[in-house]
Amino acid sequence: MKTKSPHYNETNRFANPAHEALMGVWWSGLKLKRAARSFFRAHAISDTQFNALVVLNVAGRPLSQREMGERLLVDKSDLTGLVDRMEKAGLVERRAVAGDRRRHAVSLTAAGRAELARSEPDYAALVNRAMSAFTRSEVATLTRLMVKLHDSIDSLPSTPPVSRPTSQASLTESARPSRSNP
Repeated sequence: MKTKSPHYNETNRFANPAHEALMGVWWSGLKLKRAARSFFRAHAISDTQFNALVVLNVAGRPLSQREMGERLLVDKSDLTGLVDRMEKAGLVERRAVAGDRRRHAVSLTAAGRAELARSEPDYAALVNRAMSAFTRSEVATLTRLMVKLHDSIDSLPSTPPVSRPTSQASLTESARPSRSNP
C-alpha cells in the first residue's frame, strides 16, 4: 500500500493564511502533475500531448498555434516543439492558414482521435478518483474559487515590483559583500 505523504501545511506553517492557501494550490498542482506523468507513462503520449489533444477535440475545429498556446498555457517556442513531436507521431496535422504564410492551423488526425479515445476513459477515472473527496457542490465551489484566483492572478503586474532599500545606509549594507562571499 502506498504511504501517505504529509500535507503541505503539516510541514510548512505560514503566518499568512493567504500564502498558506496559495501554497496549497501550488502543492496540489505539483502533485497532480506528478500523478499525470505517472499515468501517461503507461500510454503512448505525454500528459502535455494528451492536453493538446483534448483542447483540439473540445474546440471542434483546427486551432492556430497561438490559440493552442493560450488554451494550454504553453510558451510559443515550447508549443512549436510539442506540435512538431505530435505531427511526427501522426496525432495532429498542421496546415498553413490561407493568406498568412506565418500562421498554421493544427487539427486532430484519425490517429489523434483514436489515441484520445484510448486514453481518455482511464484518465477520466483517475480524475474522478482524485476528486472523489469532494461532493458535487464542493466541486462547483472549488471551480468558482479557482476562476476567482485565476482572475486575481491575471490582474497582477507582469513584473512584480522590486523591494528597494529605504535608506542610503540600507543600500550600502545590502551592496556590501559578506566575508564568506566576496
